[in-house]
Amino acid sequence: MLGILCGLESERKIASKVSGAIVACAAARPFKARELARELIASGATRLMSFGIAGALDSSVKLGDLIIGTRVKSEKGNWDCDTDFGHTLAMKLPYAKLGGVYGSETLVATAADKDALFQKNGCAIVDMESQCAAEVAGEAGIPITVVRAVCDDSSMNVPEFVMAAIKEDGSVSSIKALGHLAMHPTQLPDLFHVMMGTGKALTALNATVDGISEIAKQHSRPK
Repeated sequence: MLGILCGLESERKIASKVSGAIVACAAARPFKARELARELIASGATRLMSFGIAGALDSSVKLGDLIIGTRVKSEKGNWDCDTDFGHTLAMKLPYAKLGGVYGSETLVATAADKDALFQKNGCAIVDMESQCAAEVAGEAGIPITVVRAVCDDSSMNVPEFVMAAIKEDGSVSSIKALGHLAMHPTQLPDLFHVMMGTGKALTALNATVDGISEIAKQHSRPK
């Protein structure tokens, strides 16, 4: 059974369309992501997937690009992704790109920070759940797959208040976001760009559902 770990409620809604999968949403909180990943395994998951939006580190990766992870890196270690699953999915989604994924415990908010991370690790994208899923999958000895779509490219800054606006269930509090913008109106362009990118990323994720469902079903069959 496929266990899918997301960060936001909007991602969870899409992942829930994957046939036969069980899904958890960590609300962009890495400590919670690890707990939920273990709960997915306890509930019967025999493979984990990190699924959702991400920031680009590589300047060649654009808004809405779909990245299928080849490896996951973090400050704690390195994990190889399930090559068979990833390459099979990439063949079904010819617009997808293969690349490394960096898992960060905190938001990587600025273009300068993204560039520094890319120069150090060479990963295509960054998110806040993939390292958690990979770490727990490694502990359990089960495969890990990453499917992420880009909502902010390497040149974009992400307003840090976005993290504070994410509620415990993974939804976003419009009241908190608007309240912060009222005090920091200069961040409105950055927020607009991220919102636009998020729309493109969610559309790209939606297009993966049938392919993931089919491949997950194939991998669940006895060999």
